[in-house]
Amino acid sequence: MHIITGMLIAGLMQLKRGEGLSLPGLGKVSLLPHLKTGPVRVEHAVPGRLRLRVPSLPADEAGVARLGERLPGVAGVESVHIRRETGSVLIHYRPDEVRPELLFAAVVRLLGFEDDIARPPRSLVTRELREMLGAVNRMVYDRTGGVLDLWSAVMILMAGLGVRKMWQSGLTQSLPSGFTLMWWALHSLAKTEPE
Repeated sequence: MHIITGMLIAGLMQLKRGEGLSLPGLGKVSLLPHLKTGPVRVEHAVPGRLRLRVPSLPADEAGVARLGERLPGVAGVESVHIRRETGSVLIHYRPDEVRPELLFAAVVRLLGFEDDIARPPRSLVTRELREMLGAVNRMVYDRTGGVLDLWSAVMILMAGLGVRKMWQSGLTQSLPSGFTLMWWALHSLAKTEPE
């Protein structure tokens, strides 16, 4: 289920204050995501007061206007203070009428960040490794004139190592390692999609 939809449903269910959500083995937990990265960040949350940080808010005049017009209309919201310069959104609310998860979801929806929140984050290391592998893939492709790319070269290498291990140690002794290498090679070939 989409994270924003889930938070909206939880907010609309109007769980009573102090009741919370009870999970086996974890006890009562809050549904409010305390995100410290991303397009909408939770600075702090106490019953009746929620401060969000939106780094893109200083450059989003239309978003500030939408928040200022629509957020005060949410049932249970007492006041909304937006500091465009710092990207701060302070919401005072009545905790017995509205949940902070609903307010978080409302801000995300009003600013159009549903897809950004739902997208799994990628660390800097993962992004850099993908770029590096992409560059190596391009180099292998260019050097072989389009005959091989990195993935097909690795597949051939694994298949070759698998055959070598089975040849050297006999079929019965090498089934796990040699067979596994062959399986990975065939599986990689089956997953390769033509462009």
